[in-house]
Amino acid sequence: MGDFTPEFTTKLQKFYKRLFLPPELKTMRNSLCVRPWDDVLLVSVLKGQNVTGIRKDKGKKDLLTEQMHVIFLRTELLQQQGRYRELCHYLRVVHPDDPNLFQEAHDLIPFCLCKEGDFISALHSFSYLDLASRFTPSVFLVYLRIFDTATAPNLTISHLTQLCHPDAVWEPIKGAVRLRRAQLLKFALRVQRSCPAVYADSQCWAQLLTIFNTPFDAPTLPAPSRAFLQVYSEQALLLLVTGALSLRIIAAPLSPALPVLNTYKENIWAFAWLCDSLASNVECLSSLLMDVRKEMTDTTGMWK
Repeated sequence: MGDFTPEFTTKLQKFYKRLFLPPELKTMRNSLCVRPWDDVLLVSVLKGQNVTGIRKDKGKKDLLTEQMHVIFLRTELLQQQGRYRELCHYLRVVHPDDPNLFQEAHDLIPFCLCKEGDFISALHSFSYLDLASRFTPSVFLVYLRIFDTATAPNLTISHLTQLCHPDAVWEPIKGAVRLRRAQLLKFALRVQRSCPAVYADSQCWAQLLTIFNTPFDAPTLPAPSRAFLQVYSEQALLLLVTGALSLRIIAAPLSPALPVLNTYKENIWAFAWLCDSLASNVECLSSLLMDVRKEMTDTTGMWK
């Protein structure tokens, strides 16, 4: 309907409302009543000037309520036009006709903030949306890569799982600066606490440890001194991740374990610290080493 003139659209909507529809189709009566893009209330919401979705005009209250197919279409178009900030304003304010289905669109707010280069607001939005609890391991890995590299997949999406498209082209985010390591680690640990699937996934641990085993300006991290805790350092962050990993291993078997432990190949001192932290639980440490030997044997057998 965006290609129709306002006059024709109004006539079509009035005609459609006069049609007799059976009871099972009564919800379709207003399906053509779509606000034009220049609607006063819609424009004020997109610009962030109206944060309630309510406008009073001559004593009448106008509420920004739209059907889900309209919300999804606006979401798609605004992404294609690169209007991510406006899309965030819209998704925060619009009143959907199907709140359950709307959750899929609402969960896109952090991704839109990332595409705007506003990583800090994106991190805050995870909390009030309670989005981390609905993560899959694949979605977690996408956000981990976005925050660590300040790049994002060039995609138009309507729900989170579409972020994980294997053929997506990743591009630098204009004006974005990668998160500081401490902020990145805080994000990862909070997601793990909220999402059992991410906490249990071996690949998520391997990727997280790969990041923190690779310093910004050196191939390896030197072993820390005894006083390192008094200084903010990358070694401290790596040990914090390693401590979280040890709790994960104690909680349940980690499989596959070899890719995770292999991330320590450039920082053997950190791997030794992991073994020391597991030494008090002899059964757990023995089980881990047995699993690693089995994985190494299986891997070697594949190449024979």
